Order: sequence, then C-alpha cells, then structure tokens
Amino acid sequence: MEEILKQILSELKEVRLDINELKQGQNRLEVGQEKLQKNLVDSLGLYTEKIVAHVDDRTEVLNKRVYKVESELERLSRQ
Repeated sequence: MEEILKQILSELKEVRLDINELKQGQNRLEVGQEKLQKNLVDSLGLYTEKIVAHVDDRTEVLNKRVYKVESELERLSRQ
C-alpha cells in the first residue's frame, strides 16, 4: 500500500512538472504573439506610408503635367 502511495505521489509530481512546463510554454507563446502582432502592425503602417508617399509623388507629377497642358491650351486659345 505504501509503495502504491509513493508511486502515485511520484506521478503527481511529474504531472505538476508537466503542467508548469505547459504554463511556461503558454506564457512564451502569448508574449511571442504580442510581439508578432506589434511587428505586423508596425510593418503594415510603414508599408502603407510608403504607398501613400508613392501615390502622392505620382499625383504631383500628373498635376504638373495637367497644369502645363492647361496653360498651353489657354495660351493657344488667346491667340
């Protein structure tokens, strides 16, 4: 009987160790997930800023071209 109790206690200790390891692993996963989410948001923000800057630059170039054409049309219409 005493031997069975020792065996049960030994198995309970192993189960506790396993549970503690699982809890630690879960904590590491949660921390890693938070970091991943933050990095993802930061990366998307940076990418979005680059896209906006690119579109703004192209829009500015097109506006200059349109202005030149309009100016030339106005000049020609006055002649």
